[in-house]
Amino acid sequence: MQGLYDAMALGNHELDLGPDVLAGVLSGQLAGDVPIGLPILCANIDLSGCPALKNFIKPYMIKTVGGLKVGLVGVITTDKQNYSDAVAGMLLDPYAAAGDAAYSLKNDQHCDLVICLSHLGVQADQEGLSQVPGIDIIVGGHSHTVLDRPIIANGKIIVQAGEFGKYLGELKVRVKNGKVDLQKYKLYTIDDDIRTDPSLDGMLGRLKAGIVADPRFGPVYSKNIADAKRDLLKAWDESEHERDTPLGNLVADALKKGAGAQGFPADIGLEANGYIAYEIHKGKVVGNDVMRAVPYGYDPDSGLGFKIDCVLLAGAQLLAGLEYSVTYVEYTDELSMQVSGLKFRYDSSKPASPAIGVISRLDPASVKVNGQPIQPDGLYWVALNEQLLAFLRANGLEPFQVMGTGLFEYDLVRDFMHKLGQVDYRTEGRILDTARIKK
Repeated sequence: MQGLYDAMALGNHELDLGPDVLAGVLSGQLAGDVPIGLPILCANIDLSGCPALKNFIKPYMIKTVGGLKVGLVGVITTDKQNYSDAVAGMLLDPYAAAGDAAYSLKNDQHCDLVICLSHLGVQADQEGLSQVPGIDIIVGGHSHTVLDRPIIANGKIIVQAGEFGKYLGELKVRVKNGKVDLQKYKLYTIDDDIRTDPSLDGMLGRLKAGIVADPRFGPVYSKNIADAKRDLLKAWDESEHERDTPLGNLVADALKKGAGAQGFPADIGLEANGYIAYEIHKGKVVGNDVMRAVPYGYDPDSGLGFKIDCVLLAGAQLLAGLEYSVTYVEYTDELSMQVSGLKFRYDSSKPASPAIGVISRLDPASVKVNGQPIQPDGLYWVALNEQLLAFLRANGLEPFQVMGTGLFEYDLVRDFMHKLGQVDYRTEGRILDTARIKK
C-alpha cells in the first residue's frame, strides 16, 4: 500500500494477532524487512501498554493538498466480538476521540478540511459519527458497504467503496469560506482491464512462493479440490425475500455435517455472514479460494483460522439469538445468520427488538430444527466457530455445555467441497424475510 495511499485507518483485523505482533510487522522485525512508512491513523486506541506501536499509529495527521490544509483522523470499531479481551481493553470511545481530534485540527491546527477515516461501519458513521462537530467528510469501512452515492447526514458527506479493492472511489468537493460542498462522486470498478503493477507482481509472487513452500499449506493456488457449477455468492438479492445464500448454505452445511462426521453432536450449523468474506467463483476451486471465503481467525501452529465448537443451547436461547441476528438487517448483513438444519422467517418491516430475549421481527412459529418445530425448553447441539461463540457469550447467551472439536473451519469447508466434487449450491429459502415477499 505504500506509494499508493497517503494514509490508512487502523482496522480490527490488524489486531487479530495482538498489538505486539502488529508492532513486529510494522517495524519490519518479523519479516526481516524495513519499517512500514505508510501513516496509520487511529485516535481511539490507548497505546500506553504497547509503546512500540506509538511510532507507527497516530491519532491524526495533516497534509496540504492544492493549497488546502487537510486534517485526517482515524477511528476503529469497539465492538467486543471483533477482539480479544486484552485488545478490547485498549479501545476508547470513537466519537469522543474523533471529536477531540477534529477540534484540535480545526481550532488549534487551523485545517480547512477534516476527513475522518472510519472503521466503524456505515450505520455508526450515519447515526453516530455524523454528529461529531468539526468533521466534514467520512470515508468509511468495516461494513463493506458499496455506496453508489454519498450519504449526507448532519451536513457530513459519507462515502464507502465496498471491500477487497473492487472499487476505487473518487470524491470531489469545493471548500470555500469554511463550507464544504459536494461536486462529484463516482465509483470505478477495478477489473481485469486495469493493468497490474510489475513491482507488486514480483512482491506477490514471492509471498505466494513462500506459502506453497510451507509444508502446512502446499499447492493451495494450483491443486484442484472441487468444481463449482455456478458462482457461490455470499450476498443475497435485495429484491427477493430469501435471506440464505449459496455460499452461506454451503459453509453452514460443512460445519454441521463435518462436525457430525467426526463424531461430534450437531443438530444445527451456524455461521454469521460477517465471517464469510468472499464468494467462490464458478469453475476450478483451489485451497486459496476456500481460505478467501473463510479467512478469519489465526492459529499459530496450523496457520489456519477459526476452530469449531459444538455447544448445547436451549431453544429459547436460539430464538433470542436469531432475533438479535435480524435486528440490524436494514443496515448490514454482517450479523445475519446462515444456517444448516434450521429454517426460520422474520419481518424486517417490524420494529427492531429493544433487548436480547424480546421477540419482535422473528416468527417463532416458523422456526424448525431438522423439520420439527423448535421447542423453547428443548436442548440443541450447534456447530459454530469460536468467535461466534464468544459473541453469544458477550450477549448473555451462555451455553449449557461447550465441546471443543479441534476442527478448523477451513478444513471442514475444503473437505466438504472435495467430497461433493461438483458443487452446485444455491439459495433454498432456509431463511425468509416476509417483508420482501411480493404481493
